[in-house]
Amino acid sequence: MRGFEAIAKEYDKGRRGESIEFWAEETARLAGLDDGSLVLDLGCGTGIYTVGIGLETAASMCGLDPTPTMLARAREKSKSILWMNAVGEWLPIRACVFDGVFSSQVWHHIADKQKTADECFRVLKPGGALVIRTISHEQLRKKVVFEYFPKILASQLEVYPSEEDFNRYFRNAGFSSTEHLSYTMERYQRASELMEIAEKKLWSMFRTVTPEGLAQGITKLRDYEKEHEGRPVRNDETITLVVAKK
Repeated sequence: MRGFEAIAKEYDKGRRGESIEFWAEETARLAGLDDGSLVLDLGCGTGIYTVGIGLETAASMCGLDPTPTMLARAREKSKSILWMNAVGEWLPIRACVFDGVFSSQVWHHIADKQKTADECFRVLKPGGALVIRTISHEQLRKKVVFEYFPKILASQLEVYPSEEDFNRYFRNAGFSSTEHLSYTMERYQRASELMEIAEKKLWSMFRTVTPEGLAQGITKLRDYEKEHEGRPVRNDETITLVVAKK
């Protein structure tokens, strides 16, 4: 995906606060995965969740991503996982292969979401499940990061699919059901860590920030750091898992 080439080496820094083990456990539970399952991580990036789900379930994992530099980092994490360079709209996989498809913070980057939903349906076995880790519009409006960088909220509401959007994609693709599960996990991050993420654009949302907006947000975070003597910023991990069953 465009923009990820430049941050591949430092991408994992922006994911340090995520509870990989928890999300892997939830994915396994919701999709019914075990050591006999074959799972595709769609938009795997550097393979953080591909490896995590594999460790949690002992399932056979495949990771797919359109960015070669991200896949290069993923290959450093595991030689036993099959890594593929492709896009979600055109999966180089025959029909009815996977027990589960997982995708973390990817769907707001996908150009043709309906085509990708169709492809996920095609490669899943009957009874298989697609689990998407995303952020709902309600959750976006409550995220602390937008208190510091308020002008980028509108762009995120525009690119993140809504609950209704997901329901439409998966209904049209032929899935039998779609469920939305909301989670909030208490999380704290150092102001300096948030500044690094913003300045290096380790979260894709910061690609839309103007130089002025970036400077204003950094100033607010520096002020917070001074006023609170190093106390971390409460930045809860607010996530929705969208589960579509074939």
